[in-house]
Amino acid sequence: MFTYDGIALTSIDVIDVIDSPRGNNIVKFDGSIEGKANDKTATFLKNITQIENTEMFEAEKISVEDAAEFINNAAGDGQGKPLFCVHGFNVQPAGHLKTLKEVSPLFNQGKFTLVPVMWPCGDSVDTYWEARDLSSGAGEAFKTLKEGIHSFPSSSLLTHSMGNRVLRYAAAMGFKFDNIYMVAADVRFDLFHKEYINSGDPGCEDGKEICSMIARTEDTNELKGKVYVLVNGADHALVPSGFDPTKWKSRLGAVGAHYYKWWGMWYEDKTKSHPDVRDCVENKMCNPLLGFFDKAAHSYQFRDFAVAFYQEKHV
Repeated sequence: MFTYDGIALTSIDVIDVIDSPRGNNIVKFDGSIEGKANDKTATFLKNITQIENTEMFEAEKISVEDAAEFINNAAGDGQGKPLFCVHGFNVQPAGHLKTLKEVSPLFNQGKFTLVPVMWPCGDSVDTYWEARDLSSGAGEAFKTLKEGIHSFPSSSLLTHSMGNRVLRYAAAMGFKFDNIYMVAADVRFDLFHKEYINSGDPGCEDGKEICSMIARTEDTNELKGKVYVLVNGADHALVPSGFDPTKWKSRLGAVGAHYYKWWGMWYEDKTKSHPDVRDCVENKMCNPLLGFFDKAAHSYQFRDFAVAFYQEKHV
């Protein structure tokens, strides 16, 4: 029976367990609980246990303040620094929790405590477009935590693949993170471009909102960290998305920020990006760091080089 001993955050609806022998505030949830585009609640959980022979989990529902206390107590210096990890498309709670438990030893716990973030995203490739719609509800649900998130004076955010769409919808100045790591981002490549931000299209200012989430120092008001875009130009899941530009924009995780296309070639030019975000966003090109037989990787967010990068950039 699988258990996850740390803290997790979910926008998947949880169901109260009445008269549980485990005590009060016990809830259950699983990946088959249907998400909604208008979700408005997100929940912190601890003591997560998989119910035997099912994909269902039971857990204790806790407040943001209790989650912060738990993370601080788990840190050697009493100053917990959560790294919130938002999964991408077609990832179920069991898979995400098991992955985070497996990679946790790779992280220096004095720098980061991993916090899995779960949202309803479908369970097959056939649900891709539905999951894109549900990402908006997940983002709005997490946005409701923007006040309580101040219980974590130092935290960072890691979003993988379609989890970056969740980030777009969750983006709000009330959230403050030391760094944001956008890995294999399944969002339009020009998210930070001034032409798009000034276009007036729905969601056009999301890039500015994401940058507004980077915390600033109290004494100098300088940015503590940055939005780091981890890019693999050969990403097998993202490269095909740019084949038909009339229907789909090339993806940020396959191109990188500050890039534009001219005569079939990609060129970097920071002046293409909005002046409010140019110095906030930085690319990390990952293809040279992937093995010869792994150049087309999409799920490289917890490879050794990526983990080392997160910890190197951590404030």
